Amino acid sequence: MKRLLCALCAAALAAAAFAPGALAESAPPETFCEAYIVVDADTGQVLLEKNADEVLYPASITKIMTLALACEKAQGDWDTQLTISYEVAHNLEARSTHIALLPGEVVRLEDVLYGTELESANDGANALAEYFGADGTIQGGVDAMNAKAAELGLTNTHYMNPHGLYADEHYTTARDMAALTRWALTVPGFETVFCRTEPWEMEPTNLQKARTFHNTDWMRISGDYYRTYAKGSKMGFHDQAMTTFVNYAEQEGMRIISVELKCPRLEDKYRDACALLDYTFEHFRRVEVPAPQDSFQVPLVGGGGALGEVTVKAVGASVLLHDDFTAADVDADYSVPEQYVLGRPFTARVHFSLRENPLQPTDLGGETLEVTGLPEVLQASTYVPQKSLAPRQSYLGWGVGAAAALLALVLVLRLLRRGSGPKPFKHGKTKPITEADWSIITRKPLPAEDLTPRAKGKPSQGYGQGAGQRPRQ
Repeated sequence: MKRLLCALCAAALAAAAFAPGALAESAPPETFCEAYIVVDADTGQVLLEKNADEVLYPASITKIMTLALACEKAQGDWDTQLTISYEVAHNLEARSTHIALLPGEVVRLEDVLYGTELESANDGANALAEYFGADGTIQGGVDAMNAKAAELGLTNTHYMNPHGLYADEHYTTARDMAALTRWALTVPGFETVFCRTEPWEMEPTNLQKARTFHNTDWMRISGDYYRTYAKGSKMGFHDQAMTTFVNYAEQEGMRIISVELKCPRLEDKYRDACALLDYTFEHFRRVEVPAPQDSFQVPLVGGGGALGEVTVKAVGASVLLHDDFTAADVDADYSVPEQYVLGRPFTARVHFSLRENPLQPTDLGGETLEVTGLPEVLQASTYVPQKSLAPRQSYLGWGVGAAAALLALVLVLRLLRRGSGPKPFKHGKTKPITEADWSIITRKPLPAEDLTPRAKGKPSQGYGQGAGQRPRQ
């Protein structure tokens, strides 16, 4: 018995000893950078984050916005010729990276795109800003960058230049950079430039010979930080921003964006990016969360009454979950109004979440639900058969007929009171009743009508009406 008790105690101690280690192994890695975020490129779901809303300097990852706006304007037509202005070539800090563009040099847009991406060329970024700026100036390009940031909802991002060299009011956050990169990957041509790994040969120009640009991302070249899942990136550096890094990675159907800001040393951005992406691909997988039911039926009301029902379609979710969770751990919060009132806003949404945990953010995202059946209900409730209008049109005729019949009855009664029959003519004969006589009974002349002879010059009088007057119809 004592041996059994000792064995159980030993097992319990061993379990207690290994449990912290197991938890530490499944927890997100420690990093050197000040802030980071890892998101699903397809849905925007946040998988890992630290200080993701801290406002920091981006340095040259600013050029993601610059490249994307240039690609958006070009729409795949990269043969456009750009003439380099004096401002493009000289509006730079000393010793900043460039591709030696000269005033008056005519270059292809495609060459400038790859020079800006691979060599992080600040003069290339200036040229692109002039290209997509509304007024053809660098400042016009910066204005377009800030306008796009506002359009994308990047509330903690502001640009002072197109390249990312230090300016106090030039800032961003890890969360905003991830959202920007998600949008940029949807712009025609951007992913091709962003994911270029091989060298690019720039064609000779009217002023210079050919130039070659090289990729310097260690995660896509070779060495300890090389990763086959690494597809595209942009990095930056200046003294205030320190080192910054944005990565795009793909593996087993997962498309991931990671952002690292304010990494103290050159290699820290690689250490952090590799640690975060390795962890993500090892511990996360896509899970389909079913909808709790097919749909919701919502009463449609208007005009003081019920008109019918509209259908709100229920949806499931495709989310990335840490391997400690399953679909059963996902809560679906459906927000569906009790009724749809015509003329008032109607929004139905669903939000998916996890319980509080140390492994991944609880917010799994959500979406607005589709409403169907509204046109059909409105059409059915406003249909009026044409025959229903016919009785309404005959009411006036019925009223006139009834009034005429009543008037005729009154006249007959008056004639009967004057005598039991027609008055005798001379010689004891009675006047036969003819059709003309009945017309006097059944038709009362209008006051303006003159049915009897009148003296010359005398106006006819009728029912209190003045001479020449007609009664109101």
